[in-house]
Amino acid sequence: MSKNNLNLSGQSAITKTVASLTKSLSERNRDIISRRFGLKNAKKETLESIGKSYGITRERVRQIEEFTLAQLSKGGPSVEVEKYATLARNFLNENGGIMRERDLFKAFSGSDSESVLNSSLVFVLTLDRDLTRFNDNDNFHSFWATDKVTLDNFKNMASVCSNLLEKSGKVSLEDQFYNLVKKNNASGLNGDLNQKHLTTYLAISKNVGKNIFNEVGLVSWPEIRPKGVRDKAYLVLKKENNPKHFSEIAKLINLAGFQGKKANVQTVHNELIKDDRFVLVGRGMYALSEWGYKSGTVKDVLVDLLKNSSKPIHRTALLTKVMNARMVKENTILLNLQDSKTFIKNEDGTYELKEA
Repeated sequence: MSKNNLNLSGQSAITKTVASLTKSLSERNRDIISRRFGLKNAKKETLESIGKSYGITRERVRQIEEFTLAQLSKGGPSVEVEKYATLARNFLNENGGIMRERDLFKAFSGSDSESVLNSSLVFVLTLDRDLTRFNDNDNFHSFWATDKVTLDNFKNMASVCSNLLEKSGKVSLEDQFYNLVKKNNASGLNGDLNQKHLTTYLAISKNVGKNIFNEVGLVSWPEIRPKGVRDKAYLVLKKENNPKHFSEIAKLINLAGFQGKKANVQTVHNELIKDDRFVLVGRGMYALSEWGYKSGTVKDVLVDLLKNSSKPIHRTALLTKVMNARMVKENTILLNLQDSKTFIKNEDGTYELKEA
């Protein structure tokens, strides 16, 4: 079947189906179901608001809703329900048995926005005994599964994925993350983990996501959901893997496609100089401290190198080490080494610190 077979280009077909399914209900029960699912205006109402309008408790409204749905499902799905349920199962099976609700809407009608059509679809599919809907909560967006077993397996996979990320503490490309999950035997749906399952999980999860560079991680990490200029600068520098001038960093941020206002050149400089993740390694040039760069002047770097060496260091080696830590010219390093109050130059061309 295709959506053309079901004439889902407009609301008329499914509206007629809903009317047919609910015509035998009492007026009150029909109204409660309609308001709970948003069948008339696509706006779902809470148990509490409906209860107030009838002068009954929210618990009583919940009981009426459950009773009515059970009544409509009694004896198995009707022909009307079955045609929509069959098509939904086809879409779900093509995606490993799980789909985010808005993606299922798109598959049916081409639109994931709130509409009477989509609200009616949720109501009709709810009447199928096997199809299972997982309501939106703190961890997941609303999604559908072909059955409860598939749902439980998926939730188990989701838990393993989240735990693996927390344990690793770092982002990874989607393919690398898939291999990590597979290696740790997070079998996922029906014992068969595949790329579709992971893609679906990333679309459904509120805790795990991808950044603009297609890296997977926890959404609480700044590398996944950067909150300001510093986080964005960290991401683009890490991607470039080379020190950059702050003006170039600002340009990279603006070209990367981050949400929010554009990065101001001077703001980038002012922010990075206050963040320990970044090291000023030359005139306006910034590197990441995780690359091995350390803060301080050229003299500070020289003192640190000699202090941590068990023996004097030859001039050539010193120049190499400092230039690996700072983007400066050789003459700048040599000028600093001429400070006789701090450094001693030996006859063999090596240097050591002068004792205090």
